[in-house]
Amino acid sequence: MGLETKKLTYEKLRLAEKGDKNMPERKVWFITRPERDPKFHVDALQALKKATNNFEITWSRNRVVHKKYEEVLVSEALKRDNISHDGSGGRTWAAMLRTFGYVYITPSGSLSLTKVGTALLEGRKIRENVSKQILTLQIPNAYFLESGFRPKFENDFQIRPAKFLINLANQQNLDYFVTKEEITFFALTAKKDDELRSVTQKILKFRRASEDEKKDMKEMVASTYDHRERSDKGARDFASAHGDVAHTIMLLCDYTGLADYIRGDALRVPSEKHITTSKELIKLEARYPFNKRYLISLQRFSENAGLDVDSYKASSFGSIGPATNRNKSIKKVHQLLSSYPSIETLSVDEITAILEQELSQNEAKQYATTFKDYQYASLNEDFVESYLYEENDLVFEDKTAEILKAIGFKVMLRPKPVNDDVRTEIEILIHVDQKSICIIDAKNYKKKFTLSASLGSHMGSEYIPNYNGYEGKSVTFYGYVTANEFGGERNLEKITDKANKAIPNLHAKGAIFSAKALLGFLDYCLDNNFDQDKRKKMFISCFLNKGYNNVSEMI
Repeated sequence: MGLETKKLTYEKLRLAEKGDKNMPERKVWFITRPERDPKFHVDALQALKKATNNFEITWSRNRVVHKKYEEVLVSEALKRDNISHDGSGGRTWAAMLRTFGYVYITPSGSLSLTKVGTALLEGRKIRENVSKQILTLQIPNAYFLESGFRPKFENDFQIRPAKFLINLANQQNLDYFVTKEEITFFALTAKKDDELRSVTQKILKFRRASEDEKKDMKEMVASTYDHRERSDKGARDFASAHGDVAHTIMLLCDYTGLADYIRGDALRVPSEKHITTSKELIKLEARYPFNKRYLISLQRFSENAGLDVDSYKASSFGSIGPATNRNKSIKKVHQLLSSYPSIETLSVDEITAILEQELSQNEAKQYATTFKDYQYASLNEDFVESYLYEENDLVFEDKTAEILKAIGFKVMLRPKPVNDDVRTEIEILIHVDQKSICIIDAKNYKKKFTLSASLGSHMGSEYIPNYNGYEGKSVTFYGYVTANEFGGERNLEKITDKANKAIPNLHAKGAIFSAKALLGFLDYCLDNNFDQDKRKKMFISCFLNKGYNNVSEMI
């Protein structure tokens, strides 16, 4: 390698470490694999507990504890007797445990056990819990989205690799098997769970092709999907680079017992497992829908993805099935209900009315009645994306109101001020108790919302006085919900002062919530089965003239 080439390579690595936006993104599945056999996950977790003094020692940027973890892994014969200079080996093993959702990094930089991680350390249903983490392993997940993970996956990935492979192999038209080569070149390039049919068709075409045609097909995949910068983008190099990922995921699938890995050959589903494997995967989907909480916060994603098999939060759709199902009516149900954060808070009549917008009365009633049998309160996964990416300002206000309703408040949308001759209207009003109300201004700014002095003056001198006395109640709380980042938090105190001048002794307190924080708060409450009274008290307690970018700041 010449000097210039070395300089270019070094520059690419330097930019990669800094997170260069022009760096090519991953187009193919990847998994951190210092240990390929999942039966050692529990041992690796026990070693991490020991190295971090029961997870009390700060992990982030602490190379001393990273090296300590390596030393414990070596002493437990889990790792070769080779300690890195900077603890990189320890970070790699911890990355594997974070990838599978046993631990996550808290905002303070420490490692926190999830419920499934706790279950493993307590020796509870180890095989069942590890299998669950394998089958729900998804791209993206919290670890893959962290700033230190490079290169990033392309942003349209939404797939569960192990579950996808087992579904792929468990098909009659593929004779219930898929080879390592077929996985490497066709399955590893799939981005979504609903690409099962298209990948199957590619494999069937590959099996019918001549040797020359197969070579051309593999060369095409290699040149299209490999993100790595190198002179040789040939099929052989592609297979070498990504075949180990295929091998690792095939091992993971074998561990679940739903498919068999014939080493070096193929992933197969034997005849006696065809039906049971299909049923298990359907049950899995009902219990653990694709997790989009990474859009809210990586911590909320980790906590939900790390639920153990005894404390799962099933899909809001119960037995109705996922949106990836080919049934068009089911997809339509998902679309129509995507504006509601918690379906369980709606009555059968309310759900029926929503579905009747596009479904027949009988069909709408049928689906609505099915929801009635559902017993687990959870966040509607479809709502997460629809709310956080909402472009219409009025719809953003409507969806914000739905979150507040799901928390437990009586909500008024765009209520008229106390005096009829006043035209200034607030977007959202919530009834706190018999004496107090809270007014909320929803800001669907595409970039950053800044609470300026003029906006603050408008809230303190117009909105609050105009709604004070609404239904005989005082405006005790006020706030803003912003679609993205915010600034100007210090102006909340000025609003309180201005409102006090207009209405002596009012002492109204304010807050600013990002949409992610508000959504994360509801999700946290639902996951912890808090009743509506507790939810409301927790939410109102945040009105301290403060701003909240993340749910962790609210709880």
